[in-house]
Amino acid sequence: MPFHWVALALAVAQSGSPPVMPGGQVTLAQDTPVELMAIAEVNTDKAKPGDPIRFRVNRAIQVDGRTVVPVGTPAFGQVVSATDAGGLGKSGRMTAKLVRVQLGDVDIPLEGAMSAKGTGAGSAGVAVLFAGLAGLFHRGNNAKIKAGEIVAGFVGEDVVLNLASGRPRRVTAAAVGAP
Repeated sequence: MPFHWVALALAVAQSGSPPVMPGGQVTLAQDTPVELMAIAEVNTDKAKPGDPIRFRVNRAIQVDGRTVVPVGTPAFGQVVSATDAGGLGKSGRMTAKLVRVQLGDVDIPLEGAMSAKGTGAGSAGVAVLFAGLAGLFHRGNNAKIKAGEIVAGFVGEDVVLNLASGRPRRVTAAAVGAP
């Protein structure tokens, strides 16, 4: 391990947050919390696995008091599974994962998952008991991620950014130690 990585690790351990490096470089550490807000509703009536989900950063991500990722920065997730609500009061179910924050041309990987379940009668027996034979045709509710819903995630890996030019660029591991 080169000396500069040891010094960086010691600085992070002592300060609790990654330092701003020379040349305008900033490290977003893996597991940095990210608060997102869903832009539009996604529900199991139309959603299918692989569909994108649009978010925006809801709380700025800061390093040493400096805003690195501002509020409103676009972020994306993806539907992993979606089961539509069905007859007999069966409720819809959906799972999704967070994928990335899009900071200019830089993709910041995210980790995090969410799930939703619609409401329903629960069983054919309950549906028939309370609604007679018509209960067999009663649909449960779709699962949904509502517009405006707040979702928590984390930065998926250490990301070194160069902010010196005003336009964020990702710095490769080889270039971090370069003068």
